[in-house]
Amino acid sequence: MKSRSILTYAALAYGAAVTVMSTPQLARAAVPMSAAPVIAQQADWNLIGEGEGTLSIGNRPSQTVTFVTVTGRPNQLVEISLRLADGNLQRWDGQLVSRSGDEAQIQLISAGGADASGTLTVRYQGNTVISLSGSGTLDGQPLSIRFTIADDSVSRPPTAEVVTLTQQGQGVFGLQGRSNQNITFASVTVQPDDRAELSIRLADGNNITFGGQQTRKTAEDIVLNLTSSGNADAQGPANIRYGPNNSIISISSNGTLDGQPFFIQFSGQQAATQPPATPPAAGTVICTGQMQNGWQYRAEAANQRFTQIQWERAGAEPTVSTLRFAQNNAQGQPIYRGSFRAATELALVDLSGGNPRSGSQVSIGVEEWGWSRGNCR
Repeated sequence: MKSRSILTYAALAYGAAVTVMSTPQLARAAVPMSAAPVIAQQADWNLIGEGEGTLSIGNRPSQTVTFVTVTGRPNQLVEISLRLADGNLQRWDGQLVSRSGDEAQIQLISAGGADASGTLTVRYQGNTVISLSGSGTLDGQPLSIRFTIADDSVSRPPTAEVVTLTQQGQGVFGLQGRSNQNITFASVTVQPDDRAELSIRLADGNNITFGGQQTRKTAEDIVLNLTSSGNADAQGPANIRYGPNNSIISISSNGTLDGQPFFIQFSGQQAATQPPATPPAAGTVICTGQMQNGWQYRAEAANQRFTQIQWERAGAEPTVSTLRFAQNNAQGQPIYRGSFRAATELALVDLSGGNPRSGSQVSIGVEEWGWSRGNCR
């Protein structure tokens, strides 16, 4: 069984358009003007490295990375390929932010067909990757990569741990002269040298990212001094309270963004382990459909929660997959996990948003089988 998670591509299952995250004009990330000619001249470059690293996505088991390639393309586009220990290949796309003689900063855009955001740092000597590190999100799930080549003759990056906090939740971003906007997701990354990044995702899909410096950290909170947002100047503190499993409890910040007052108020959804509470429907809801390989399925929901999938195919023994709630995606749609005969990972996305009923739909994906849309009655 391949270990690539079917949940990574859950956004495609319910037909959501893939959107490249962008920021409002004042906070749009851009390459410094002085670096633009250099980047344009170095559009095509290729780096490779063989070693060992760790890839973490959401709460899935971490995967071992054995080989990395980073390829520059025209228009400052970058392709990153990660070879995993099980033989699978992860392909990511990004935008080159800056590049020097031994280091490149890349803004992550997508991974396969899934939305992604975050910052990757590549250190290299000549055409050899020395290290690849970074963090962000992949379809709303926390993402981190740490990779170093197996060569003692090169200088290695610092081994101090990078702190990454992420959380879905609710909040408000306000900027003078503009209407307040709702916040649905936030992340905080602090490097070993205390360089920090605060990122918020707005309800319209745009991201706003602030850079700054960590000035204090305790067992319960972090204080940042914000200094920039893309090419825009920023000033002001950000107080972040955090909890178990690197979750964000709250963010409070106010200051100026290019001279205009702004504020951030955000509260995280703590330890969400159940779908949104909704009035129970009468009886059991049944959702049926068929995968491309001929397996017919019957997903059952009781009291708004999916519990199992029954599988049947001509000439094959019927089987049942038990479902467990995993999380809600960025659209508020519950995602359930399970397996087919305890060997192949599967996911069910409740497209009703937690209220399955007659006329609603589900999207079911099975690793290596693809996705299928089922109708409920």
